[in-house]
Amino acid sequence: MGMIGGRGVMAVLGGLAALLLVIAVVSGWQGANRLRGQGEGIGEAEEAARLFVEAYGSFDFREPAAYRERLLSLSTGAVYEAIAAAQVDPTALGQQQTIATETVAVRVTAFSDDEATASATTEQTRRAVDPASGQLREQRLRQHVTCRLVRVDGRWLVAEFRLMSEEPLQSAGK
Repeated sequence: MGMIGGRGVMAVLGGLAALLLVIAVVSGWQGANRLRGQGEGIGEAEEAARLFVEAYGSFDFREPAAYRERLLSLSTGAVYEAIAAAQVDPTALGQQQTIATETVAVRVTAFSDDEATASATTEQTRRAVDPASGQLREQRLRQHVTCRLVRVDGRWLVAEFRLMSEEPLQSAGK
């Protein structure tokens, strides 16, 4: 009787495991369908994150006002207020600093109708004149950034962002 009872328990556990597997597959399929249905909104949030991280990470000493205006048009809330209150560092102007940033990858990691979180990986090239030698120095970096976006009047704007990590790719000009 112990063998029959053991087999019964095993059959019940096997049936329960199969049921849980079916539920997980159906739930995953429904989640994928929901995200596919929101694909346009996700794409818009990804594009807004890309535009912001590239604008934030790109600077030309010859156009400091344009830098600020670009960022203001892509942000809201505390980020907008911080940019509006900030001034360009005079050292960046004196060293003739330029920074160019390109997005390698951007992915929305959380999404609702009015909020999204995106992670971006960028490659950045920084150039500036070394004040001691007068030579142009260049530094290349890979950065990982996270943005929280909110939808305001139909547009995705960055409400928070954080530089998660930064590592050198190569450096030139000693």
